[in-house]
Amino acid sequence: MRRSRQQTTRARATPLAQQTNSGDNGDLTDAAPMDAPTMRVMAVFEESDKIAFACYDESKNEIILDQSRAHGHDTEAVVSQFTSDARPNLVLVSSKIASSAGLLSILTRDRTAVTARRDVGDPQNGPTGQQQTAVIAQQARHGGVELDKPTIPYRLLKSGSFDVRACRSVILNKLRILSLLHRQPRQQQQQQQQQQQPGLQRQTVAAQESSSSSLPFRTPSSYHSLAAFIDFDSSVLIRALGALLSFLQGTVFRLEENDTVTVNTIRTAAPSNFMSIDPTTFNALHIFSTEHHPLIAKGYGNSKEGFSLFTLLDRCKSKVGRQCLREWMLKPLLDAKQISNRQDGVELFLAPDCSAAVRSILSLLQKVGAVDKILLRMQKCVAAPNDFLIFSRTLDAAISICSLLSGDFKSYVSALRQKEVEEGIAPEDSAAIRANSFLDGILNRCHTAVLRDLHGRIVAIVDEELTLEQKSVVVHYGYNEELDSAKEAFERLDETLSMVGSQVLNKYPDLRQLKVVFLPQVKLIGVSVHLNGKPVCLPVRKTIISLTTGWVLDIFGKRHHQHNPVTNEYLHLPPDFTFIFTQDSDAFFKNPDMRQLDQDIGDLDAFIKDTESFVISELEDDILDCEHELRDTFAALAELDCIIAFANCASDLNYVRPEVVSFEKSGGVVFIENGRHPLQELIIEDAFIPNDTMIDSSNRVNIITGPNFSGKSCYTRQVGMLVYMAHLGCFLPCDRAKIAITDQILARISSVETCAVPQSSFQLDLTQMATILRRSTQRTLVLVDEFGKGTAPASGIAVLTAALRKLVSLKSRVVCTTHFLEVFSLGLLKDNVDGVRVLRMAVHVPESNEDNPVPLFKLELGIAKTSAGLVCAKMAGVPTNVISRAKEILSAVKGNNPVQPVSDSANANLATSQETARDTLRVFLGVDSWANATDDELNTLYQRISLM
Repeated sequence: MRRSRQQTTRARATPLAQQTNSGDNGDLTDAAPMDAPTMRVMAVFEESDKIAFACYDESKNEIILDQSRAHGHDTEAVVSQFTSDARPNLVLVSSKIASSAGLLSILTRDRTAVTARRDVGDPQNGPTGQQQTAVIAQQARHGGVELDKPTIPYRLLKSGSFDVRACRSVILNKLRILSLLHRQPRQQQQQQQQQQQPGLQRQTVAAQESSSSSLPFRTPSSYHSLAAFIDFDSSVLIRALGALLSFLQGTVFRLEENDTVTVNTIRTAAPSNFMSIDPTTFNALHIFSTEHHPLIAKGYGNSKEGFSLFTLLDRCKSKVGRQCLREWMLKPLLDAKQISNRQDGVELFLAPDCSAAVRSILSLLQKVGAVDKILLRMQKCVAAPNDFLIFSRTLDAAISICSLLSGDFKSYVSALRQKEVEEGIAPEDSAAIRANSFLDGILNRCHTAVLRDLHGRIVAIVDEELTLEQKSVVVHYGYNEELDSAKEAFERLDETLSMVGSQVLNKYPDLRQLKVVFLPQVKLIGVSVHLNGKPVCLPVRKTIISLTTGWVLDIFGKRHHQHNPVTNEYLHLPPDFTFIFTQDSDAFFKNPDMRQLDQDIGDLDAFIKDTESFVISELEDDILDCEHELRDTFAALAELDCIIAFANCASDLNYVRPEVVSFEKSGGVVFIENGRHPLQELIIEDAFIPNDTMIDSSNRVNIITGPNFSGKSCYTRQVGMLVYMAHLGCFLPCDRAKIAITDQILARISSVETCAVPQSSFQLDLTQMATILRRSTQRTLVLVDEFGKGTAPASGIAVLTAALRKLVSLKSRVVCTTHFLEVFSLGLLKDNVDGVRVLRMAVHVPESNEDNPVPLFKLELGIAKTSAGLVCAKMAGVPTNVISRAKEILSAVKGNNPVQPVSDSANANLATSQETARDTLRVFLGVDSWANATDDELNTLYQRISLM
């Protein structure tokens, strides 16, 4: 089942750190030393702005998964976060990653060694990892320093190892998880065996494991169970995991039967500094919404963002701000201090005295371009002329924004602090001090001196008007004297050439007409034809047959100058005319005047272009030398754009600042007073009915009951969205809120059925619930909406109750809606016991049966008495006789009485209606053409139809 003793000894003969990086996809049995840590191999796959990791830890026999978004400059932070948990000693990469020196260097860097070097270098003011990376990259680009050699070996896998179909197949067919098969993990077997026999060696355990291959648990895990561990909708994660499994099949698990890879479990990486939200929860809470073009299946049109929380909050004026907002919403914060700092910025920009300055900043933010893309094009030497103009305007706008922040806003904060001092407000309660801290955080990252220097250089070098006109970068007149002289000479070139041509004609009166032309360097072009095995020379027309370059005389009309085509001589031309070539009826010559032009003028056009290219290339190098400062500055401005967008939403939609507290100090409280759904309140016609939320240590599980149309699902999403928004640093639609830090939000709200997933709707629900139960902690917020309704009521009640019991034992915070009132009537769960609190949506029930119940959409304590399914049927337009029959059946079931068949009168009415329908059909078929029917025939048909 595992490697044999001989293979294990051979595999551990060579230290892993002494290996050289290889490019083949061969065996790595010589990869781990006997005394070194066991194999921890990590596969990485990157696509677009997504990156995925899959790491196998041999000591624990587990696989660690993670996926994230990375935008170039923050890739190192993402990689460092995963590798600090996985600690790989071998990296598997694709050819795309191997060709990217920067990314490969980050992946193969020893984080422990890097940290030690930073501590030794400058323990107080040492640069951050991102700064070091930028400095090293700049020095390497100019040849000043060599990039650090990787300290972790890497292996280049074949492209087929990352094929998405092959990876999906190996996952579904070859991966087996022992925890799913209810077998004891390998470590526990070893520990128990060692306790029973202290002298037992590892090879004995391996032999016993190998002998266990005959056990009946050989079937790989199915899609339904694996979906609780693996996100099959993520192609990058599937490719990383599939490549890892393919590698393990040929190394660690080479003796496994049928090439099966058997691990104890699969887990996600340790929590990072951001809230964990899976794609299912994003869709359930409508954080993002993608609307596809109607013809996208045929390859036409593009997708766009639909009605979602992102579109609600997206009031950013710049592209970098909109991109930053999306990154923020994909990675909500878990640090209460960082969240509070964002809230301080929102509060500052909401001040009435700052409204004029905020409008000025918004107008300037509209001029901020996509600097990261411009820098990328400059690195690839493919920058467009318009990039320099956009970059110049962006720098000018950034300088003006920094001036406003350090001027108007700083003045306002100083005046506010002076007022607070007069009122006796302590520094720890000072809003001015918090606002000043926010401004300092932005301004300290805005390298204004660098911006001014670069902007001054661009303005001095690039002529904006001529660049727009000529659609190529034009250097300003006066910047380079040599270039200016060449441009002036080029402008007078026509006059100069006319003068030289006239001088040549006056010197040689026999010449009838000529033209002075410049001959660029060209290659010899010839034609060779063979006839009967012998070469035949053909006249070459419109073909230049000389490599001579420079200025030449074009003399028109060979017949006027006694041209001898045999000797190719011109008898009446001066002897100092050197023949160059002929083309059609023109002949080209060199003479002393043309050679003097070569020395005095030369190729002016090429000289001008080369000189301008050199000047612009130096400018690009100067810009790229400041790449770190520029990225830092515009990242700060992008965050400023997001903060102002939050402030505009709070001002327009009446949002308030929530209090975000640590989990330990608050006991995991989620208190929201008069909370509103941020999307629902915008689309309803009437006023939105707010509701309170109270989750604390004594009421961790809130179970909501009530009729179908009472707003339970809306309330569940509302709680999740408000908790999510609080972790963004955004204000909330409520009167007051206090929310503890939440590590993840897991939702089982709605399932989208699709033929692309081999699961029924109930299986999808179970997979989502399995994911929730495996990943939930006491810091997790779980949202469950009507779980268990896709199967028999008894099974649904049983699964729901067991799942809630599990969540109670995990001490997770839960908001659950259900129609299974039997959970409480049978005493499976009790109100106010074990942290369970039962609530219901209030409904006004009229005294008359003719009126429908009216939902009040207000949450109150207690258990609902009914789900009002028949009322919903009536409101949906279900026929009256069907509803009446449903009432009879419901009454019989409640009274434990047998259901009576349909009455004879109802059957008789049904038979009469059927006979009437037959008569109507006979009348209709009895007329050959209703287009020519008489009035009597039409009246007869109308009467028959009215009787139906």
